[in-house]
Amino acid sequence: MSLSTGLQISDQDINTQSSVANAEVIGQKATTSDGRVFSYAKAGGTLSAGQITEPAAITANYANRALTSSAAAGSNQVTIVLGTTATADQFVGQWFIVNDNTGEGQGAYQITGNTAATAGNSNTTIITLSDGLRKAISSTATATDVTIIPNQQTNVVQHTAAVAVPVAGAPVIDVTSGYWFWNQVQGMAAILSDGAITKNAGAIASDATAGAVEIEVAATVTQRVGYAPELTVSTEYSPLVLTLVGV
Repeated sequence: MSLSTGLQISDQDINTQSSVANAEVIGQKATTSDGRVFSYAKAGGTLSAGQITEPAAITANYANRALTSSAAAGSNQVTIVLGTTATADQFVGQWFIVNDNTGEGQGAYQITGNTAATAGNSNTTIITLSDGLRKAISSTATATDVTIIPNQQTNVVQHTAAVAVPVAGAPVIDVTSGYWFWNQVQGMAAILSDGAITKNAGAIASDATAGAVEIEVAATVTQRVGYAPELTVSTEYSPLVLTLVGV
């Protein structure tokens, strides 16, 4: 089924995968004519249709980095010294966050490019942002702390059966590692069930079966994946209405 969106018409169908990125931006949402919602994603491993996925984990050496170079409001480039190396454009599509001190609280910026960080340049990279900074950031006095965080749809892998790990969506086709595809996040789906989920009960990531969902219990504090419109059957790909937001 073709995708339609208020912003642009997709040139990649939900039933196809691609070895190269198409016109869509990673994480872009699009809706089918029947109301299902998908996010444009890249697979970081082999994925199976109807099994939930998880985002790439934050790399500690790219998080909470104190700036050694300041940048003025309006600038769309920031120089960061990382805790390890990074290749050129490794962070494209990921997020840049000012998480503490000068300039904090100005929201998220999508990264459109970065230079290579190598041992020869002391792991320094120049990050290019999608928009100019809304507040200046500083390397002096109370130095600004910044974090590079993967997009929720960057290099997604099969969910690892841990309720504390976020869910990125579920593909409707089998996906080859390294390929781009549409990850379903909302609407009617067929998802692998670990145990029975009673009618209208919430579903969360299974803590026992990778790629599956289980019934939500009152004491659980975690992300709800969706709800069961009818009683699900364990080990089957049962109907589930996905209700993932912000992924």
